[in-house]
Amino acid sequence: MSVFFAKWTPENIFNKVADSLEKAGTVYEEETILQISNPIWPWNWDTRRRVSLLMGGERTQGAPGVVVRAGKRDIVDTGRLLDSITQPRVVREQDAIVLEIEWRAPYSGRVLAGGNYGSYIPPGQRDEVDLPGRLPRNWIQAAFQNKPPLDVFTNVLRGGA
Repeated sequence: MSVFFAKWTPENIFNKVADSLEKAGTVYEEETILQISNPIWPWNWDTRRRVSLLMGGERTQGAPGVVVRAGKRDIVDTGRLLDSITQPRVVREQDAIVLEIEWRAPYSGRVLAGGNYGSYIPPGQRDEVDLPGRLPRNWIQAAFQNKPPLDVFTNVLRGGA
């Protein structure tokens, strides 16, 4: 006598993994937004922001927005990095499945890895100037630390959120 719990073909397994990755993408989209907005990131210089958001700020004469003093805060100044996130998507590449989430702000890689990304440097000179002290703010790694991929994927694969 045989008991079948499920009939699985390689295509069924592949599709189940793709569906699970898509659901995990939603988890990471939300978590990375939380990490960008989390006031844990060290800044050793003052920054002018369009809006104050969580970290407060001081109005100054003659300039719009507020100045937020050095210290730990979030990575949201103008909101451009936060708004540049793309919807997670699952892409099939030959024998692989890839979950893709992008941040399309032109300076997103520099915020992530550190280096020069300030608007105070003329656009044509940004690649040639390296300002010291621009620390990396890896919100993706922070999201993975807070929600480990194996845990998220396993939970989703089992039918959780």
